Amino acid sequence: MKARDFMPNIFRTSVTSFINSLNTLTDCSFYDTEALTAKEFDYLAQKHTQEGAILVVHPSNAKAMGIVKYDDHKEFSENQDNNVHHYTIAGVGSSDVGAAALARNFADHYGQPVGAIVAGYGISDLLTEALGGWFALGKENRVLASDKQNKKKKNPKNKEKTKKLVAQSPDTQTLFKLLLDPDHSIKSLGGHSKGCLSIALALKALFEQGNKECLDRAKDINIITLGTVVELPEGFDRLYQFIGNIDWFGGINSRADLDKKLIHNAWHHLNTSMPMHMNVRKVLSENNL
Repeated sequence: MKARDFMPNIFRTSVTSFINSLNTLTDCSFYDTEALTAKEFDYLAQKHTQEGAILVVHPSNAKAMGIVKYDDHKEFSENQDNNVHHYTIAGVGSSDVGAAALARNFADHYGQPVGAIVAGYGISDLLTEALGGWFALGKENRVLASDKQNKKKKNPKNKEKTKKLVAQSPDTQTLFKLLLDPDHSIKSLGGHSKGCLSIALALKALFEQGNKECLDRAKDINIITLGTVVELPEGFDRLYQFIGNIDWFGGINSRADLDKKLIHNAWHHLNTSMPMHMNVRKVLSENNL
């Protein structure tokens, strides 16, 4: 191989390695990555999956390798035995490591496997797609809140807009497909940061579609939001929202007028080894969720 052909490969490899390291650093800053084993951590950090993929995360010590990757809803549905009843979506800038760490917290609490819907590629899309989605979905949630407050009737244009937003958000699209799938019984949905807004958008799309059977199933799901307080469509009453009392970042896209529980001395991150964190397992346990 000639030097001129070799150098670009070195450069690409170096850049990819550098970005993966930044992804891992971001996830370690925001999520409880110590809940993952060294083997799981390395497996997730080596190669990131696409947005909208599903990681099935088992409770700690359940298996030597407690994480299984599925590229999309179709592959997940074809290979699963339908024993996953809890799902999570992590937030801005999170990649496989952050998604799995959040799901592991929920899996340890429930003692059951949790499906982590991957929301992004990490720091590589933090300032573009992730933050763009963060503010775009926040704006859409404010529209939903305004429509509910003013008791506006359903507008066909709004339905098309919601459909377009779901198509642009792979994690929301995967969740929407799961909500429509009669073969999957969902008991809880947990979101952090932008993940909360993705859950709200998927439920809004479901509400606007008007499928009574799917809506009735969805209304029995426990919706748990961490770090962002969101508006949901009418009828979703099993909603439990938590935000740190010093979390100004999550507060940017939160509905200040809605019921929520403030976590004392907590900011936006869930990493229990850092000060001013929100402890996910403690929140779930203390609130009987």
